[in-house]
Amino acid sequence: MFTSLTEKLYNFVAGIPFDALVWTVWGSYLAIFVFCAISCALSVKVRRSSKKPFMSLTNAYAALTLALFLMQCELAQSVLVAALFWVVGYFLYGLLCAVTPKGEIVPQQPKQVVLSAMPQTPPKSVRAEVPAAKNTVRLEHAVSVTDKLLGKNLGKTDRQELEKLKNTLAVLQLKGSLSPAEADILNENFNMLLKLMAKYNI
Repeated sequence: MFTSLTEKLYNFVAGIPFDALVWTVWGSYLAIFVFCAISCALSVKVRRSSKKPFMSLTNAYAALTLALFLMQCELAQSVLVAALFWVVGYFLYGLLCAVTPKGEIVPQQPKQVVLSAMPQTPPKSVRAEVPAAKNTVRLEHAVSVTDKLLGKNLGKTDRQELEKLKNTLAVLQLKGSLSPAEADILNENFNMLLKLMAKYNI
């Protein structure tokens, strides 16, 4: 089966005029080079990208050139033509590399996921549990201080932060007993309140 298929493929290719085959192969290679050159001229991203794929393409076309010339010429002649083609291709590869700013090749990298800033808390096993009664007292005090601060002539940013903080405190009040993570959130908000208290003399 494969022998018959290979023979049919060979006969089909051999039936095409040799010159037409060569010009088709070399013409397509030159067309790809022109396309790459124009892309580099028009796009900064393409210009800074790696040109190694073009070098791999050059190697593939050199092998194809060798196979074509082996159909019509001796081995030594075919190897010589393929080697000359590879040299020309390497020169064209060098021209593409010349337009790439040195040290600015941008390799493809996996996309990085940007995580929102979250308070880092130690594992529950190593954290001291905060008594519920103490949390309740601190929460009530924080709510009282927040109300006092909102009555002051605050800056726009401080007022926005305080309104967000008040909403957070309201949610914590509804929960009643706080988990260790929620207690940490309360501590952070309380620290911010202390800074604002000092800023507005409360």
